[in-house]
Amino acid sequence: MKKTFRIVVMTIGALLITAGNSWANTVVYEKVELFETQKIFTETFEITEAGSYIATLTDFELPVPMVETGMDVTTATDLLGKLLAPGSFIFDATPGNYKVTFFGFADVFSSKLPSTKLGQYGIEISQIPIPAAVWLFGSGLLGLAIVSRANKAA
Repeated sequence: MKKTFRIVVMTIGALLITAGNSWANTVVYEKVELFETQKIFTETFEITEAGSYIATLTDFELPVPMVETGMDVTTATDLLGKLLAPGSFIFDATPGNYKVTFFGFADVFSSKLPSTKLGQYGIEISQIPIPAAVWLFGSGLLGLAIVSRANKAA
């Protein structure tokens, strides 16, 4: 009986870890675009689960690197994070609508390419995963509680 109990607890822990890791990489907002000269835009995206999120701005340097680029994430009233170069930042959010604003500029004159399609960028906002250790710790606590209860009943 004890061996069966251990197998059940270990299986539950493994399932929790797997569930946590598959949920972890949920992309909330993503955009990859090739643009001409200067570009500024603001778009709205929705967050459905409270938690910590990571916003990442990438300059793909295709066909040429951007001279200036940046982005920010805001609510209707608050700035949650800002970048003035490619990189990433972490912010906490609750369910609701948010805005991402991007600006970018590629130098047409330093390039021997035509003045169209000067740079490619990517923006990704995704939920930060709960570490697998948390799920494992939780299943271990559950196992200890069940063992304690079984010992009291015996």
